[in-house]
Amino acid sequence: MTLAFRPDDTSPLVETLFASLGIAPGTLVRAIDARDEMLGHLVEHLEGDRDRALFQYFQSGASIADSMIQVLRWRFGDPGRVGKLLDFASGYGRVTRFLVREIPPERVWVADIYADGVRFQEERLGVHGIVSTLRPEDFSCGERFDAILVTSLFTHLPEERFLAWLRALLGLLEPGGMLVFSVHSPEVLPPGVEMPAKGFFFHEISESGSLDTSDYGSTWVTDEFVRGALERVAGPGASLHRLERGICGYQELYLATLEPGVDFSSLAFQSEPQLFVDRVALVDAGKRLQLDGWAAARSGQVREAELFLDGARIGAAPVDGLREDVARFLGSERHRHSGWILSCPLPEGVSRSAPALLRLVDAQGKGRPAWAGSLDALLLTAAQASVRTLRRDLLHAEGVLAEERARAAVESEALRARIAAMEASRFWKVRNAWFRVKRGLGLTDQP
Repeated sequence: MTLAFRPDDTSPLVETLFASLGIAPGTLVRAIDARDEMLGHLVEHLEGDRDRALFQYFQSGASIADSMIQVLRWRFGDPGRVGKLLDFASGYGRVTRFLVREIPPERVWVADIYADGVRFQEERLGVHGIVSTLRPEDFSCGERFDAILVTSLFTHLPEERFLAWLRALLGLLEPGGMLVFSVHSPEVLPPGVEMPAKGFFFHEISESGSLDTSDYGSTWVTDEFVRGALERVAGPGASLHRLERGICGYQELYLATLEPGVDFSSLAFQSEPQLFVDRVALVDAGKRLQLDGWAAARSGQVREAELFLDGARIGAAPVDGLREDVARFLGSERHRHSGWILSCPLPEGVSRSAPALLRLVDAQGKGRPAWAGSLDALLLTAAQASVRTLRRDLLHAEGVLAEERARAAVESEALRARIAAMEASRFWKVRNAWFRVKRGLGLTDQP
């Protein structure tokens, strides 16, 4: 088995992440299979920066697992009390490795279409494995589960298969069991793409390099479509609850159970906060670092932004500054006070290549790592954000200018048409004749 990241490998950003999450050495399976497409996609997306790709791989796995554990804790009181759990479409265990820290692996089953991914998790994580199939009608499973977790599968399915897998997975639930799955909402559609009236949009494109995009593309759905789909496959008695941006601050998370009338109001869910850095600057001859930006969570609150450098916390700032622009952008007045400004001295002799970590603290006091890189990378990231903002403002200004020019052209053409109409009128002809007579008599110089 070839590994892209071995248990004895080290990465400054990964070590910083695990320290921030309170994960002690030896308590988490670190190995990553070389065939794991998710890591390869992240490396490509980050232009070959393997350290940052590893950070995002583990950070996203921990974040998704945290969302799922919150839901399981609400439903079962303690995740460890779940009888049997299925992590469906589990890949090579990016999320599962964090789940088995809370749930005994002998109670966890994983299923994926990649047989090598299933085998990797069986061997490395000690879970039960099931090789899945492309079509749900070909899937065979003799087990029933108290909880089934599905991350980023329904975000890739064409409509018929979306419905078929929803029906198949609901059919694997024990009485009182719960299906938890994520989808893309219309809010994250690509620019310029409109959601069809039926509330379902499928595009034959994905990050997978091995699956046909007609089977595994990219999917966006409305809340109305999901609720209608559940009723179509399970009847009107099922219960459904949506957690806005419940996965990594990006995907919607749905909780479905075949029990009618389930009360979800006691679920106090904290989603992963979004962090944006607007500006970063070195001041006082490079002795002090200043940052500002905003942070917000769709569910729950963000209390504080923290900066770590070389593993040490060197500064923090409350997230309470007035940001009307963020409230407009996110479409909610609850995000009006989402700004933060952080200023702190740099430790003497610190290297600009030292690992830096930005972490957000939620209302429950839990730290959530949001960004990692070197101090130089932090400065570069902020500069790139400024360039993107300037480019967006420039495009907006050019659009406004083009509209003004078009309006002026229309108004000018209308004015010329009015003048031409006046000159062609009988009144105007009489007026011109009268002035010709007056000029002939020397009574006026007016043309």
